[in-house]
Amino acid sequence: MAYLIERKAQTLYVTASSVSDHGKKRKIVVESRPEFAIVRLAGARGEFPIAWKMIYEAAMRHHAENLRLEGETERPHSRRKRKPDQ
Repeated sequence: MAYLIERKAQTLYVTASSVSDHGKKRKIVVESRPEFAIVRLAGARGEFPIAWKMIYEAAMRHHAENLRLEGETERPHSRRKRKPDQ
């Protein structure tokens, strides 16, 4: 008889960046689950589950926006040339 053992990975990430929560700086903690991630602040009670698909879609939107903004900064600004006073 064979058994299939489903591997359930769980990884915890504590970021170096912090967010202000009610006047206190708190680290962002991301808990990785197979189907979704849980985002919370260290030392706070609230936690927010989010599907990996939603994270990927948000990353795609932000990447497209960043490319657009980079393109705008690389284009030379067109300035009107003023005629010299005669």
